[in-house]
Amino acid sequence: MKEDVLKVLGFSARSKQFAVKTQSFSLTVEDGKELVSKRNSESQELALAALAGSLHSIGFLIGGTLKLELKSIQIEVQGYISDPNKTPTSLVDFRKIDVIVKPCSTASIVVLKEWIDAVKVACPVLSEFKTSTPTVITLVKDYEKINVA
Repeated sequence: MKEDVLKVLGFSARSKQFAVKTQSFSLTVEDGKELVSKRNSESQELALAALAGSLHSIGFLIGGTLKLELKSIQIEVQGYISDPNKTPTSLVDFRKIDVIVKPCSTASIVVLKEWIDAVKVACPVLSEFKTSTPTVITLVKDYEKINVA
């Protein structure tokens, strides 16, 4: 069975801005809250973008609480569509969702692991996704600043 994948890439822009690119559109928002408010849209790419935006916003919030120096965060989201012949209409139409979080920080991997665990607990959009679809978050620590978002 052919498996279609919807992909979303989000990254920190200036200040608290979050830039999102999908296969269909790209946009920049002040923070992830604007995306979260639009998540009931029929666009599944927008729903995945809302997940990325929420993780980004919560990531910086938790990072500030933990006094973690975060220069930027790059977030890649892939939603695997259960039936490629059917247009997804809800989160349950995804077989699984994979998220890769790449923070640009001088913090150790141990501190970043504590940070991402706190983000997972605090992110309301992630909780919504996890109740209907298996969702896996992978933390990637890039040691070369040049290659980080």
